[in-house]
Amino acid sequence: MAVIVTYTCDLNEGIHARPAGYIARLCNLFQAAVSWENIRTGLQANAKSALSLVATDTLLNDECRIVLSGNDEQQTASELRALLARLPAFSIASAPVSLHGYLPRCLRELNPRVIQGTRINKGAAIAKTLFMQSLTFSELAARNPGRIEDLESEKARLITGLEGLGAEKEIALGQTQGVEHDLIEAQHSLISDIAFQNNAIGYLNDKMNAWSAIVQAALDFCRVLERSSSHYLRERTLDILDIASQLIRIMYGEQALAQQPLTLNAPTIVFASTLTPDQFLALDRTQLAGLVMSTTGKTSHTAILARSLGIPALTDIDFSALKLDADRQVIIDGDPGILITDPDEKILRYYRHEIAIQQKMQRLMRASAATPARTSDGHRVEIAANISSLAEVQAAIDGGAEHIGLYRTETAFMQRDRPPSGEELNELYSQVVRLAAGKSVTFRTFDIGGDKPVGYLNCGKEENPFLGFRAVRTYPQYRDLFALQLKAILSASAVGRAKILLPMIARVEELIWCREVLESVKQEMRREGRGFDERIALGIMLEVPSVLFAMEEMAEYVDFFSLGSNDLAQYLFAADRGNSRLKGVSDSYAPPLLRALKLATGEAHRLGKPIGLCGELAADESILPLLIGLGFDELSMSCPAIAGIKQALRELSFADCQTLARVLLQSPNAERVKTELRRSAVGAVKKPLLSPEMVMWGIDAADKNEAIKIMVDNLWLHQRTTAREILCDDIWAREVPFPTVVGSGFAIPHARTDAIGDSTVSVATLKQPIAWGGVMVDTLFMLTISKSAKDNEHMKYFSTLARMLMNDEFVRQIKETQNPKALYDLISRTLAF
Repeated sequence: MAVIVTYTCDLNEGIHARPAGYIARLCNLFQAAVSWENIRTGLQANAKSALSLVATDTLLNDECRIVLSGNDEQQTASELRALLARLPAFSIASAPVSLHGYLPRCLRELNPRVIQGTRINKGAAIAKTLFMQSLTFSELAARNPGRIEDLESEKARLITGLEGLGAEKEIALGQTQGVEHDLIEAQHSLISDIAFQNNAIGYLNDKMNAWSAIVQAALDFCRVLERSSSHYLRERTLDILDIASQLIRIMYGEQALAQQPLTLNAPTIVFASTLTPDQFLALDRTQLAGLVMSTTGKTSHTAILARSLGIPALTDIDFSALKLDADRQVIIDGDPGILITDPDEKILRYYRHEIAIQQKMQRLMRASAATPARTSDGHRVEIAANISSLAEVQAAIDGGAEHIGLYRTETAFMQRDRPPSGEELNELYSQVVRLAAGKSVTFRTFDIGGDKPVGYLNCGKEENPFLGFRAVRTYPQYRDLFALQLKAILSASAVGRAKILLPMIARVEELIWCREVLESVKQEMRREGRGFDERIALGIMLEVPSVLFAMEEMAEYVDFFSLGSNDLAQYLFAADRGNSRLKGVSDSYAPPLLRALKLATGEAHRLGKPIGLCGELAADESILPLLIGLGFDELSMSCPAIAGIKQALRELSFADCQTLARVLLQSPNAERVKTELRRSAVGAVKKPLLSPEMVMWGIDAADKNEAIKIMVDNLWLHQRTTAREILCDDIWAREVPFPTVVGSGFAIPHARTDAIGDSTVSVATLKQPIAWGGVMVDTLFMLTISKSAKDNEHMKYFSTLARMLMNDEFVRQIKETQNPKALYDLISRTLAF
């Protein structure tokens, strides 16, 4: 009897190539037939074909009916349910919002002539231009050599192309990571797609050659995509063109398409009507300064690659009538989405400064993320990353992770028809610790079974999988597999820093048994003469509530604890976290959960063991003061959250956080906790009105416009503002009617604004005097006062400054200072703001 699975799509962009590839690969591991129907569109598909799945036009919130029939239908359904639950991890991040048509005030002052486009990626570049020949389906069809060999020869040519390109992609998968790896994985799914292959073979049977068969099969699928109600899916046609052209290259040789690779010998902005992902990846990224395209979509894979690699890029620009000198520099600015083809020297100066300031900010952010996290009063908290694959290691380290706090090893055991070999795991784990470059990696042993079944273990269907036969509970039955994994982790510890973490421990007996297996594996490796870290740390997950009351017994056998907030909340409140109707039951701010966290940290520290927190809670900035106050030694989270959490943590006072935690643990409900967190001041370390970094010495400003921009950019660099364009507008709003020159070579530009966090006095001396309202000035005092300050505060500061600048002695002392430190000391000593 068939099994029916219902699914509501929760992917932002619907079922696109990547999740469709995962579904198809899983279904192809089983014999059962799998039929997928989108209830909204009525379109059906064979779920073993990624292209057919995409063609169902399954969008966010669409209801789908999946019918499975065959000998292994129950097992297939169980694994498919588990995969569908994990699909949100493949949702595409939204493209950044463009300030379409908006030019910053300081740029508007220069009256640039711009061509408006649509932003694909932010950032600016100045470079020479190079036009790239684009390829369309019409051109691809027109280059068909026309000759047709016998049917078997054409089939052989097609199979050779498919196998050859598939092999190329498999090699590339082992050499890439991140977005590029994901793209190649999606391409590999399309190449091996049974519906695409069968369609191409059908055209061969109609007496077409392999070239025409590939083009026609690709066009057929593009027509399906073009009918989709999803803009994202309509933009996938470029990916299909990309695959078709790559297959033709394999089948007919490198010269078949008569396209010469583009050589970039200097920083270059590349112009192309369309650009396929393969063409993009072939460009020298060290010389690629920017991209300007006519029709490539914002959500195309080319656009996604440009964003992931930080390449400034625009689309929707018709450059067919432009006459650009190859040696003449043009400017691309992704923030407002503009192209400037004839910049004068003032505009070039503006953008040289803008590019330099953006690069400086990037360096500061990287340095900030790379710096260990401490609270404002010196308390150290380690910030780590949660990852699931080798491809994520480098991104985690580059993003500021101090180590890998959780490596989910079960992903290497899933979506396959047999367990990984010891050699596979040895190579994988050794690569992970090598990439971590001296930072420790905590390998959580496989958490499979229950809600994460794998076919080859035959765990069986369970009524309550979250409470069932999973994780450490499966290890005695699959002892050899557990020992194999431990051996691989131990082997990796010989080439880098590794730790072992056991999931779902509920009783001390389970821990003792795991420890005994670990010791037996160590003994075996000693006999074999294989090296490993004899002192490798062993920890357990605190996610089953019973462990909270057995930590003293557990501490004898472990080196550290890691609290899994997601599962602990689920078990503490007896509420399935995957059930949307129960979302309000297991609130992360609920006092019972917070008291459980405090019990765990208190016990761990009493027993002399470090304790970390991993899970969604660790990445929540709003609850960060409470987590710090509860005493966690480590917070481990997804990579994108790391830099923000580190910066937020540095603003906190550990002592204040502890006080806050004591108060909130007495709260009656979650709403009270949230309210008190919003009211608390522990996350606001107030910056002083004047600080040394706000004193700038000898700035090279050609005019008033440049001077204002340079000073506002300095506020941005030192995190006093996140809205520099608005801040510039607010300053200019006062300058236009009444220039703020006050005599003796001084000006006091100022604004009361929402665009500043803490009220700030900035000071700048000029390399050469500039005109300010018809008067030459050489020193600027900029007042940027927060609107949250008292109503008359900005006038108080302005009046105080103006009064002092009328004092001849003070003016003389300012003019005689020789360096920024002396100027800062003089002003801070004299002006008691």
